[in-house]
Amino acid sequence: MKIKMVDVAKRLGISKATVSLAVNGKPGVNEQTRQKVLECIKELEKNNGVFPEPLNSPEKEAHRRMIKVLIINHRRRVVCDPELDLWTDVLHTFDTEARKRGYLYGLSYINETEDETNAVIDECNMPLVAGIIVFATEMQTTDYPILEKIQKPMVLYDHETPDGKYNSICIDNETAVRSCLDLLHQSGVSNIKYLCTGKNIYNFQKRREAFRNALIAQDHMPAKNDIIELGYTIPAITEQMLAWLDHNALPEGFLFENYQVSIGVITALRKRGIKFPERIKVIGIDEIPDYIFPASKLTQIRIPHAERAAIAMELLDKEISQQWKTRIKIYAQPEVIPGKSL
Repeated sequence: MKIKMVDVAKRLGISKATVSLAVNGKPGVNEQTRQKVLECIKELEKNNGVFPEPLNSPEKEAHRRMIKVLIINHRRRVVCDPELDLWTDVLHTFDTEARKRGYLYGLSYINETEDETNAVIDECNMPLVAGIIVFATEMQTTDYPILEKIQKPMVLYDHETPDGKYNSICIDNETAVRSCLDLLHQSGVSNIKYLCTGKNIYNFQKRREAFRNALIAQDHMPAKNDIIELGYTIPAITEQMLAWLDHNALPEGFLFENYQVSIGVITALRKRGIKFPERIKVIGIDEIPDYIFPASKLTQIRIPHAERAAIAMELLDKEISQQWKTRIKIYAQPEVIPGKSL
């Protein structure tokens, strides 16, 4: 007999679209969920389309509770399709930590169409979903109404709302920037340019804000050319940096906003024969793999991505089991990785 996708979706607490992706072997569904879908279909086929026990069986209900990770995707290539694989460890940590606590693990994406968004919100509000982690690296203020529509315990990963209404696990961007500036100053640098991407997300906004505040604290009113905006991709950053170098004098130091800027600018410096730390001192936020520039040991600020994922899952589990009313905001401290660029 033909199994209805809607029956499988209700059984597992996922959407019909997720069931369809799993059945047809399409991307967008993790392997654990895919196997659960296939096992559910086999169970239905074996029992002529009828589940052998009530759907609200307490034993089965406990076993099927799900933690759903909801990725906000604005196609900025920060989380989805990034130029370097930064997030595999984070998603693996979410998966591992959820299963360790006895939950199923689901993954969904919020894109920019209203129908898709509403479908995912409905999926999140299904009875068998115990809680939500919002992977909010690309979240914008216009996305906040989505959070209001989700009626489940929730933790924001990589973002915080101004009203503090939700539990959140963030990067201490202010400390990251301050650490960079302290190290540059200690190496004798005072004239520093902040190099950034054209992407406007929470973490980058906070880093730019911290840089401006640091200048103000030094009685230096920020000027337009103190923060130099480059491209969205590594090749574009390289090309725009080459053009900048051809028309501007070198400062004493550069602070790179993220790994894309680090890679793109170092490539441009190499093409122009500008060595660091001899001619300029540089430091970057977020690590780049050693294999990219094996001979150029950049001093970097490591951001604890996977560790924050584990903390987010622990916090969500506490809220689910203990029904906490207090909202908690955690800022993960960055770590300096010494190099040879200062």
